[in-house]
Amino acid sequence: MANLVTVTKESRIILKVGGVGAGILLIIYIFVQGGTLFRNIFFPKPPAPPQEALGKLPHIAFPSLGTPGIQFTVNTVDGTLPRLLSKVNVYKLVHPEPNLLALDTAKHTVDSANFIDNQIKITDTLYQWTQSKSGAVLKYDIVTKNFTITSSYLQNPSLGSTNLMPQEDSIKSDIGGFLQTLNAKVTNLDMGKAKVEYLQLQGNGLVAAQNLGSAKYARVTLSQKDVDSLHIIYDIPNDSLMKFVISYPGSSFQVLEGEFYNHDPDLTQKSDYPIKTAGQAFEDLKSGNAYMINPQNLTSVDITNVELKYYLNRDSQQFLLPVIVFTGITFTAYVEAIPLTSLTN
Repeated sequence: MANLVTVTKESRIILKVGGVGAGILLIIYIFVQGGTLFRNIFFPKPPAPPQEALGKLPHIAFPSLGTPGIQFTVNTVDGTLPRLLSKVNVYKLVHPEPNLLALDTAKHTVDSANFIDNQIKITDTLYQWTQSKSGAVLKYDIVTKNFTITSSYLQNPSLGSTNLMPQEDSIKSDIGGFLQTLNAKVTNLDMGKAKVEYLQLQGNGLVAAQNLGSAKYARVTLSQKDVDSLHIIYDIPNDSLMKFVISYPGSSFQVLEGEFYNHDPDLTQKSDYPIKTAGQAFEDLKSGNAYMINPQNLTSVDITNVELKYYLNRDSQQFLLPVIVFTGITFTAYVEAIPLTSLTN
């Protein structure tokens, strides 16, 4: 029978051997992990190439293209062009399917908003109705639920607000309720970004109200939610395809003018595509291969900011596509972000 001294010696030996083994395993683990870290730092695994699973993409149908000849200077904070993402997702746009009950459903919908008179068929999907009280004309797509509203409110002072205009939150809530009445898509809107401008009549047009007491109208501009942390922009910088002029005649909410073109990206139908570098896009800009907003007809522009964004216009039908946006003082330009190799001829 082993005595206490023998057991103690054997236990110490086992502990020493175990400690040595554990130390060896720890050294091996540290070596392997260190080697992996070294490899990842100095020899990183290249990122997976873009899948381009949606096939060749169409060119963006910009309203117009610029012309070469403008002198551009990079005048960003650090004096260089930024390093943009190397790839970005392209999304298919949702396309509602027409059905035989679309017109009947639309009639019930516009009736709820008091557009009940003078139904006119403009195209197979676009119909027109009139609101008798205000004379406002609604052109409503019975499939997409996009619409425009027009009226002669500038020639009819009775359509202006008769009491103090509500606070911004109340106006946003009223616009949201109106859109739901017309069965418009609202889940992809960011109402927190909605912009409310108070207006007053001056001459033959509307100008910014001097104060809330002088305001008789308001302009509400809506924005879509960001996609992949990128903003969605439209033909005019800081503008939207979803905006309205509203008032409160007799304290009742009234939409006097507006448009709602909400092209909804299908977040389940996407694929990543390569993106031009900022330098490549800058060469396109200098060549005039860009959509330019240049109201002062500048011939020399300092570029102060370059960003990657998504772009939509009224006629967008297939995809949510990225653009590289160059900004200067009173100047903005959009360049297609997808390289020509990934676009149709």
